[in-house]
Amino acid sequence: MHVKKYLMLFLILSGVIEIKSQIQDSSYLNTERLNWFISFNCGAQMSGIKDEDFVSSNFTPLFNVKTGKWFSPLIAIQIGYKGFYFNYIDDDLKHKYNYLYTETVFNLLNVINPDRKNKKWSLLPHAGFGIFRNQLLNKTQACLNIGIQNNYFITNNVEISIDFSSIIGWRIYQADEDILPSLTVGLNYFL
Repeated sequence: MHVKKYLMLFLILSGVIEIKSQIQDSSYLNTERLNWFISFNCGAQMSGIKDEDFVSSNFTPLFNVKTGKWFSPLIAIQIGYKGFYFNYIDDDLKHKYNYLYTETVFNLLNVINPDRKNKKWSLLPHAGFGIFRNQLLNKTQACLNIGIQNNYFITNNVEISIDFSSIIGWRIYQADEDILPSLTVGLNYFL
């Protein structure tokens, strides 16, 4: 039930941002100057997506720091860090972890309409792989990171960002596939 609330909030915020960006008179942003970026996001994550996982004790804080480079108006590469712990429904321990990842990012709106005049708003699907280190289990493994990010420029160099993503792996905390979905809000700064 909580995921439905988060998804609804995400869709409402996306709609408000889109309406606001369409009303404003904005010109093309200087993409030559906006190549490198750094992002700081925080929010919440949940251990799993099954019905029994939707309990308040299964939600934990999440911090996500990343940096990257836009190579064109359509594609970017970013590297990042996610952490610090997640809860698991079968025990009361904090499962501390570190997750380092790299991803490819696509500007979906620029793919659909490359000639659009208002470039303050962007919708960015992203996917990649990383190394997940579960400190409690003393285990390191490769995991997939996949998500979609909604960004809106509030100044020429700063964007506000809402990111819905998931770490997907095998045996992160169970004996089969595991998912750590998250919702974060933060800022992107372009260098």
